[in-house]
Amino acid sequence: GSSDDDDNNNDNDDDDGWGNDNADTNNNMNDTLKKQQELNSLLSSSSAKQVERQQQKQEEERDMFIPIFSLVSLAGLFGAYGYEMLRLYSRGELYLPWNN
Repeated sequence: GSSDDDDNNNDNDDDDGWGNDNADTNNNMNDTLKKQQELNSLLSSSSAKQVERQQQKQEEERDMFIPIFSLVSLAGLFGAYGYEMLRLYSRGELYLPWNN
């Protein structure tokens, strides 16, 4: 009774999703080769190339965000620094170490 049920449960637990261990390896190799050839033919098709071109165009447009943001940030920082130096210099409060 219950020992048979336990054996069935153990058989189900042993299934790791990789198929039957007793399967002929030649069939697996043939399937793998067929899948590889199909993948190569799909990758070399014109539709895949068009999709890649579209993705590259999108990436080029998006990649400009970082340099633009960097230049705007640097311009803002140097502008603020320059403004503060001029403000202090005009009030006579700018400290220059070589003037003592």
